[in-house]
Amino acid sequence: MKGVKLNSTVELSVLRLIIDSTLFAKTIFFILLIISVISWAIMINKYIFISRYKSELSRFLKTLANQANRGFVEDCCLHFSKGRAKRLPILILRLIKSKTQDNLKISPEPIINNAINYEANKLKQGMGIIASAANISPLIGLLGTVWGVMYSFISIGQQGTANIAAVAPGIAEALMTTIAGLCAAIPAMTGYNLFSGWIHECLDLHDRISEYTLTILRDTGQEK
Repeated sequence: MKGVKLNSTVELSVLRLIIDSTLFAKTIFFILLIISVISWAIMINKYIFISRYKSELSRFLKTLANQANRGFVEDCCLHFSKGRAKRLPILILRLIKSKTQDNLKISPEPIINNAINYEANKLKQGMGIIASAANISPLIGLLGTVWGVMYSFISIGQQGTANIAAVAPGIAEALMTTIAGLCAAIPAMTGYNLFSGWIHECLDLHDRISEYTLTILRDTGQEK
């Protein structure tokens, strides 16, 4: 029995399906492409920033906790006053110097909390866009799916037949938009979950640094 040889004209091509799709489907593909590019750009930037930020913050806390006196603490803060996580070391150094010189007339706790809130907001920048990309991409793909199915029914009505030639283009568009929506949503959802975990770890480090700083400032006041 001779093997069946498929005609090259019916060979499936993702690019050809997109080119031959309707204007509405092309609009869906374009929107999903823009969403994917924006979400990937934000995720790459956040990966570079948060990974370094968390590493610097963790090393700062570890070094800070091993200091035995105020002078070493000041040296530690000065050492980590550069980089992505420099705001807290600089603030702690200023608070310690102000406390030593008796220039700190207000409670340091709200000052530290405001700084931590600022850092938390900086870490969370772009997370809303990533979450939105993960949530709306499948829905936009579904919109294209509905359009493709509707287009297939229109073709059936115009041709008066339900053969494969009448429904195949619309079904292909429907499947392609569904795949495109998932391809945009899955990386965004994965990135959102990953960065949420890292941000939570950074916030925990913030709390521990805050507690240690308040302890240092109390001890500095008692020494005076």
